[in-house]
Amino acid sequence: MGLLDVLEAEARSLRMGFLRVVSALLVLAVAGLLVLGGLLVLLWAAYLWFSSLMAPPLAALLVSLLSLLLAAGLWWRARSMLR
Repeated sequence: MGLLDVLEAEARSLRMGFLRVVSALLVLAVAGLLVLGGLLVLLWAAYLWFSSLMAPPLAALLVSLLSLLLAAGLWWRARSMLR
């Protein structure tokens, strides 16, 4: 087996690995979009529920503050994990 045959086999292996990584990244991107959509629907449902209990602008303020509070908590947790 010559050097060119070995290089060809390695290039084929590298190409297959690259395609697997790209495929996994695409699946991850779709999953991320679905999670984002789910969170948006969850926030909309919370707004609808709160707006039945109070004025709609106040419900929007409450839902946005709760989502910002959750985001800040997750950001703080991620930051503390990196220290």
